[in-house]
Amino acid sequence: MADTNGTSSGSPFAGVIVVAAIVFLAIGFFQSGNGGIFGLGGGDGPIATGSSSDEIRNPQPAGDGGGIFGSVFRRRFTGGGTPPPSPPPSGAPPSPAPTPPPGISPYQSQIVIASVRRSEEPGNEYVVIRRSRSSTLVSPINVTGWRIQGLDAGGTIPRAYDIPEIDVTERDIFLPPGGEVIVLTGTPAYQRNFRENQCIGYLNQTYRFVPGLSSSCPDDNPSRSALLNRGFSGACIDFIQRIPACRTPAIGFEQSGLGLACTEYIAENFNYMGCVANFRDESDFRANRWRVYLGYSRILFDPRHDAVELRDQNGLLVDRFEY
Repeated sequence: MADTNGTSSGSPFAGVIVVAAIVFLAIGFFQSGNGGIFGLGGGDGPIATGSSSDEIRNPQPAGDGGGIFGSVFRRRFTGGGTPPPSPPPSGAPPSPAPTPPPGISPYQSQIVIASVRRSEEPGNEYVVIRRSRSSTLVSPINVTGWRIQGLDAGGTIPRAYDIPEIDVTERDIFLPPGGEVIVLTGTPAYQRNFRENQCIGYLNQTYRFVPGLSSSCPDDNPSRSALLNRGFSGACIDFIQRIPACRTPAIGFEQSGLGLACTEYIAENFNYMGCVANFRDESDFRANRWRVYLGYSRILFDPRHDAVELRDQNGLLVDRFEY
């Protein structure tokens, strides 16, 4: 009896040990979904997505296994902790500019149809195309060969003289920011495609332009001091100061009393050719406006309603103007 009682007296301690071991194992098992104490599984690792499990994406970093032992094992065999993200590659090329949709020109929004002048007469019908002043492109844009098209007909922008009456060949038209081209449907009285300049207003005296040219020319009203310094008489100075802007005065017998030096000065300077000779080297001599004509004997656009398109040299749509 004594031996039996001695054995049974130690059973409570053994029971406590067994219960503690069971609880410890149970906790480890139920936490294994998140790595658990043992770190035997779980974590937010790569997941299979897409139409088949062969497409593997990694939307977020894999878990570190968690748990007490999992952390220990990971530090021992992998260096421990989540590795830092890879540094961005040095000297990586910049992202390419967005590609325009098919059929759309890369010059869209850079150059627009600013206005359309409707008329029953081809000599009064014209389209103005203009390059935006806030254009993102730096270099001038060559618009020679671009096409202006209505619903039924159209025409191609030609080359133009850089300085009319001086240049012997036409050049491609390169539009800078803010530059514009006036495209006349018919045939103007002055049958030249040209770039405007500070002296172009002299041509108003001989030709009619649609739309009208500027009536301002440089040195229209030279100072009295400058004329006195040339030794001109009072009558000569009065005559010069009464010459209208951009006009070549007629010099006849009545003006012979002005003196030879005075009449020669007027003949050399108060006309288009003399103006160009005096001012062509000025930085702002050339204007950023061109005038070209298509030479049609009929109008291209419906006077009531039409859709006018501007297409580049590759036939891609730059702008569309409806009215």
